[in-house]
Order: sequence, then C-alpha cells, then structure tokens
Amino acid sequence: MQLTGTFSITDWQEDTQKSHPQGGKLNKAVVTQAYTGDIVGTSEVHYQLLYSDDGNAHFNGFECLTGTINNQSYQLLICLTGEFTNAVASGRFTIIDCRSEHCQPELALTGMSGHFRSTQGGEATYTFETNNNTDIQ
Repeated sequence: MQLTGTFSITDWQEDTQKSHPQGGKLNKAVVTQAYTGDIVGTSEVHYQLLYSDDGNAHFNGFECLTGTINNQSYQLLICLTGEFTNAVASGRFTIIDCRSEHCQPELALTGMSGHFRSTQGGEATYTFETNNNTDIQ
C-alpha cells in the first residue's frame, strides 16, 4: 500500500533557543500544514532544528495529522527527521500511532514509513509506504 500527495505550509512560527558563539543555532518551530492527495487534512508539527553557520539544518519532530483517507477520518501521530540543505527540505517519517475507529491492525497505518521533499512555494511531496498489500477502504 502507498499513500502519496503534497502538503503545503500554512504557518511557521520559529524561535531561537540557543545561539552558538562559533555560528549556528538551536531553534524550535511550530508549523501547520495542509495535505492533499491520498490524505486530505491538516497537521501541526513541533520541530527542533539545529542550524549550522551556513544556514543548513538538521531537524526532528512530531506531527499530529487530522484528515481523511478514502473518506474515512483519521488522526495520525508521526515521528520525523530530516535536513534542510541548499534551500531544500527532505526527510523520513513513521506513523507511530493511529487514532480512529478505522485504525484496524490489518490496515497497517501504524508503522507505515515514508519520505518527503520540498518543491517550491512552501510545498512538498510525500509518500507513505508499507509492505502490507491491504488497501484502505
């Protein structure tokens, strides 16, 4: 099973937690996003970002995505990690919990992993994949 589409950033609030004397900084951000494609909905992501003095960054975070898949409502909790290099964000993520009456074990949403990569204008493509051949109804 595979879920694909795009998400766009609708709000980004970032604060510096610690600046390093030799350059770079540790920041915290809260980001809201809108999903389209196989998943339709919105999410809030809480990031920790470690910037180097050249402006590139490594980040990790947790995301709460509320939306629909095939007209069924879900709330997905996602753990992610990635990097921002040369103005492109990319990363990997895993669904660590699914909150819904539709989150039956055979659908294997929990444990699905995937990746994302920013395109332009605050948008990114996403892909969630699993080895489970069961489709979401």
